[in-house]
Amino acid sequence: MSQPHSSGLTLLSASTIVDVLYPHLSVKDVLNVSKACRATRLAVNAWLPSAYNINKHLEPFFGDLKNTLRFRSIQAETGTLISGSQALQFFDRAHYLDSDLDLYVSCRHTLTVGLFLLSIGYRFEPTARQLASPQGGNCREHLEEVSSRTESVRRGNLFVEDYYEWAFIEEVYTFAKQQTTYGSQVKIQIIAVDPLSSPLACILHFHSTLVMNFITHDRAYSLFPCTTFLGRAGITLGRSGDLESLRKAYAKYIGRNFRISATPIPPMNLPSPIKFGTRWIGDRQTWTIELDTTDVVISDEIKGNYEMLGRPAIMLNGFTLENSWKNGATDTNPSKWHYTHGNHLLSFETVQSPILRQPLILPVHKPPGEINGQPGGRWTSYPLTYNFVKFQEVFEVTKFEIPGLTLRTVRPELLPGWQYWDLEALRLVQEDIKNH
Repeated sequence: MSQPHSSGLTLLSASTIVDVLYPHLSVKDVLNVSKACRATRLAVNAWLPSAYNINKHLEPFFGDLKNTLRFRSIQAETGTLISGSQALQFFDRAHYLDSDLDLYVSCRHTLTVGLFLLSIGYRFEPTARQLASPQGGNCREHLEEVSSRTESVRRGNLFVEDYYEWAFIEEVYTFAKQQTTYGSQVKIQIIAVDPLSSPLACILHFHSTLVMNFITHDRAYSLFPCTTFLGRAGITLGRSGDLESLRKAYAKYIGRNFRISATPIPPMNLPSPIKFGTRWIGDRQTWTIELDTTDVVISDEIKGNYEMLGRPAIMLNGFTLENSWKNGATDTNPSKWHYTHGNHLLSFETVQSPILRQPLILPVHKPPGEINGQPGGRWTSYPLTYNFVKFQEVFEVTKFEIPGLTLRTVRPELLPGWQYWDLEALRLVQEDIKNH
């Protein structure tokens, strides 16, 4: 009996069979094949780079490899994240018809990303609301205006438009192009993020775990891969039934053969339970795919930070997943915006400062409330990080003798000699983690 079994495993690991068979397997099937024996595990590992080719995945939107690499270089420079349906499709090796490419962009980098899209032939498709604004249909004026914001014009209010109805979104711009190579029209949406927040915070406020997948210039991350790709389900984190846009979003993914319950109850057929508590981007519960960065232009600063930290900077960001049935009723998010009446609460702290190019998104280690005489609790979760950021910001401001200078009205990068301290803050996050 052992000989046929051995022959079958050899067949499954043969390169000619792998190239033909594996593309038709689901994520779950590929995982099961990889567990069969060492030969199949090696075969799967050898096949994965061709299966998860990000350049090939993005080329329909950028036309050719050259422009795809140009975009990924801008992505590295600006910290832009790809999320939504395209990130889900990338992990699932699926293709949804008429699926846009969603780019989550820090507010100040909106102009850079938008001008790149215009340079490769995309046209701006303003909404009726945008046409009625002072900028009208002038794309550059829209991009310049939102890139210059130092504070949100929507603070405390959810962005409500199309499928977008959650916090941290400042504006959404749609670009379209007739892609002659592929014979169809493609669309890219720039989702500009609150000037005092980050693209990651926006993704952590999605309606369910199903779409908490995103792609950077060098890696792809799925935060809840077991639920999404093995259970084919999403756990509701937001308000499930009382918002029309959420009902539309849920219906879209249900139509793609995923399950989303009306209440945040995880599927029962998962091979492992949902992990509550502290989560970090790229942790053992995350499915992380390293991407080929050949010919992607990456700055010396980003390379240097990687060498000093031993990982991409985004991996020192994270969140806390709480079970409200276990921990008591919880209906507010410590980040000041909200998910209401959910069984699961995803929460995080934001460390934002003009001395940081990108705010830090950190797990909540202590409950909100008065702790050690300090309100909110968050100042004691990462004391080294918070104190450094607070005092360094004051020091940087005092170097500029400008009457009435306020960083609420002046973008710091426009001040000659302004210094950023992201690397130092991230290294202190590492120290704070050791002390937890």
